[in-house]
Amino acid sequence: MITTHHRTSPTKLASVSRNASDADVESAFGRMTLDELSRMQDVLFEQLRSGLPSTEQIATALERHDADVAAWFRVRDSRGEAVKVVMLLGALAVAIAWLTHRHMAAPSPRIQEAIARVREDHVYMLPIPRSDPCFCGSGSLFRACHGRPPIAAPAV
Repeated sequence: MITTHHRTSPTKLASVSRNASDADVESAFGRMTLDELSRMQDVLFEQLRSGLPSTEQIATALERHDADVAAWFRVRDSRGEAVKVVMLLGALAVAIAWLTHRHMAAPSPRIQEAIARVREDHVYMLPIPRSDPCFCGSGSLFRACHGRPPIAAPAV
């Protein structure tokens, strides 16, 4: 009998722990009502009204609504607080859209997609109403700010 040993790369290990952390958020969103999700979204928007607070300030505000989401925000690795906020807003938008339009919790792959889109700089693909103010607080409509698709390079 031949056995093979597979080594897991550090990148893959980071991805696995990130996915476990993301699973906590998915689980939290799955047990929340539409009102609870909307209140959490409002908390994030309120935190952003006066600029970008620290991770701890945002996590403390989130903790009043759900400890798992607050813990995710504290430990989620990203390129900074702003990226984590957008990841959470994207995941919340997906969860709210599913409850509003399909009357059921969003499946895990949909929430993972929203988080991945932000990580991959595809914010414009988030399910946010294009005529709403942009989540970044710029004062512009989403479609004119982060909802604008990137311009494709001309074909050669």
